[in-house]
Amino acid sequence: MHGPCFMEVYTLLVLLLVQAHAAGFDNLRGERRLQDTMDNASMQPVCTPKPAVSFVDQKPMCQPCASITINDQVKRCMFNTSLCDAVGPGETCMIDCAAPFVRVGNWTTGQCPKGNSIPDRMVMWSEPTCICPEPDAQQGYAQDSSGRWHCTQGFAGVPEVVCEPLPGCAGVQTFLRGCDKLVPCAMPSVDNCRFDVSRCTQVPPGGSCEIHCQTPLTGNHTVAVCKDLNTDPLQELDYFPLTCLLESCPDPSPWPIGYNKTADGKWVCATGYNGTARNRCELGDTWTSDCSAAAALTGCLQVVPCLAPTLTGLDGCTYDVSACTSVNPGEQCEVHCKSPFTGAKTEAYCPDGNTDPNGLVWTRPPCGLDSCDEPGQVPAGYQRFGTTGWECAQSYTGFAEKVCETTESCEIRAVLQGCLQLVPCEAQDTDCRYDFSDCMSVQPNSQCTVTCKAQNGFAGSSTTGTCLQGNTDVNGLVYTNPVCVINSCSDPANGNGYVKVEDHWECADGYSGRVNKTCMWMEDECVAEPLLSGCVMEQPCRLPDLGPVPCMYDVSDCTAVPPGQVCSVRCQSPYLGPTSDFACPVANTDPNRTLLGVLPVCGCGEPTPLPPGYNLTQDPFDDNKITYSCAEGYGGFARKLCQPGPDCTVDPLMTGCAIPLSCEAIFVDDSSGNGLARGAIHLGPALVGASVNESDVLYYEVFWADSCEDRMGSTALGQAQAGMGDACCRSDVYSVPIDSRPPEGATGWVVYSALRGGRAPVGVFVPLNQTMLNAIVIGNNAHFSQTVWIVFWLAVAIIGF
Repeated sequence: MHGPCFMEVYTLLVLLLVQAHAAGFDNLRGERRLQDTMDNASMQPVCTPKPAVSFVDQKPMCQPCASITINDQVKRCMFNTSLCDAVGPGETCMIDCAAPFVRVGNWTTGQCPKGNSIPDRMVMWSEPTCICPEPDAQQGYAQDSSGRWHCTQGFAGVPEVVCEPLPGCAGVQTFLRGCDKLVPCAMPSVDNCRFDVSRCTQVPPGGSCEIHCQTPLTGNHTVAVCKDLNTDPLQELDYFPLTCLLESCPDPSPWPIGYNKTADGKWVCATGYNGTARNRCELGDTWTSDCSAAAALTGCLQVVPCLAPTLTGLDGCTYDVSACTSVNPGEQCEVHCKSPFTGAKTEAYCPDGNTDPNGLVWTRPPCGLDSCDEPGQVPAGYQRFGTTGWECAQSYTGFAEKVCETTESCEIRAVLQGCLQLVPCEAQDTDCRYDFSDCMSVQPNSQCTVTCKAQNGFAGSSTTGTCLQGNTDVNGLVYTNPVCVINSCSDPANGNGYVKVEDHWECADGYSGRVNKTCMWMEDECVAEPLLSGCVMEQPCRLPDLGPVPCMYDVSDCTAVPPGQVCSVRCQSPYLGPTSDFACPVANTDPNRTLLGVLPVCGCGEPTPLPPGYNLTQDPFDDNKITYSCAEGYGGFARKLCQPGPDCTVDPLMTGCAIPLSCEAIFVDDSSGNGLARGAIHLGPALVGASVNESDVLYYEVFWADSCEDRMGSTALGQAQAGMGDACCRSDVYSVPIDSRPPEGATGWVVYSALRGGRAPVGVFVPLNQTMLNAIVIGNNAHFSQTVWIVFWLAVAIIGF
């Protein structure tokens, strides 16, 4: 019985040991495989070159916003912004009032813009409403029941709570200002010699006083007022203007000659003087220092006799004033006619109290000449009428009269006057526009016709000239000028851009415009000069603006293109492109006019070979029509640029396509061990070039990677759908869980971007670090040892049984 059972137990034990040994061998083989992987990783195998990427150092990493900076010293101590230091993109922070300031209302928030990649951008924030802490009570201030401050009695103003932070924001000094003590107004600044302001000292706010005239000045008084609630000690009293007159002052010493003072104190003129004595007080030379004034007497002049008037010219031949040589005041004298003049005498008198030597009052007597000798020679135009009269002679008109005249030398002579000779009117032909040929000699009481001078090219109306009856003036023709215009003038010589063809003017070759001939009237020369206008010299057109690369174009055919001509602009080799025609407008006269046309679009040849990431497609029907696109696994928009080089060379440059790569990818270990890698690949959005761009990315794939950072196998460990990235790079946007045993030769993971046109040719490598590998190996050995011990103790138990 015991034999067979023992053998069965023994057989079972052997089987368990074999299995344990197999398990340990497998684990050891796994350990050796991992060790071989590490050894292989250090052997630097030859790897297939990968397309180059150039944005690794330019990725726009997400950045926290800079702390809030406040320049104002008071506000810097007023606001507590400590919670807004290093605020991440899209995050907010709270801003409150810093103690001891008191907040009114709610606190405010600051925010860092979502996707911020600018490290120095300050948090966007708004200020909370913070007020100063209540100040201690001060003289002149009081609070009402609602807590508002007001000025107490004896003070005035608008109270204000003021905060002054202590250095380093160690606290705040709070005090009240705005209420000032009521004070009297200052005395007004006046001329103290004129105004008495002694009653106006210490006038309180709202009070008043009187300002009087200073003795000896006289006048009314005025009222000066101190404004209500005055707090300015320099504020002067406000008053209406006051007029003060200086009416009395000390008598002059000694008295001036010609003045006496009566017993009742009035000034009068002394004996031998006449006038009205006036006593006017004037400011003394020392008025500003001692207010002194002095009397100034005026109005009295010495009484003198009147002298005879001085006669000049014909008055000296006509009037006799010899009786008025010296006439005492109040006396009279006679003025007679001087022989041979006759007429009634007149009386002259010297006024009482006369003070003017020329004060004689007189009137000229009516003196005339009754007769004089006949003229010695009868002038033309006069003849005797009877024995004593005169009349106008034949062909003269008027009323003959004999008058007696006195010469400057008092000589008496007879003069005949009143007769004028009849003469015809003589028109002066002084204006070349008018024809006075009919009016050269028009007899009195006759007419003539004034016309336009046709021989000078004038035409128009005609007028009538009249020589009046009894005309005695050769210039006495009465007429109006006719309206005459000139409608033609001679032609100038050809030249200056003008040429006459048959019977009309045209612009000469090289000139453009419409000819306009005018006849300009030259007043001084009395001639109409021809004037041609309208033709302007034609100008060649200038080259158009050739842009930043002028050597791109061949403009040799387009220099100084004349009006109406066409030229061609070509692409200058090595640039390629069509030819464009440019034209200078017909009859161009503007020297700044540029050629009309559109510059050709000049390109360059194709890059050879085409750089990786780009496809070129040629239209089968048009060899010149070529389109570009991004190759499979590349994202962006393909463009060809013609990059100008030195000496007008050009290089074709493809741009716009790049491999979309996750900007950041890291492995976050969870609980790797027992031969398994457990955790997650955390990755950020794809970069195309130097900016985040997921427009072409569908999802991200994670594969095991070998030492060449190439994917192992065709099945991905996991995927993450794209489209959640910000404008900056963060490694926590996407996550792919990892729970897998590394295949032989694996040194990490690689993250690929999957596009609509296929998978990107390059991925982002995430290394599996040495510590993690060791953790996986140690986990396998521990499992093996544990199994051996379990089998051993099980065997002991069975044998014991």
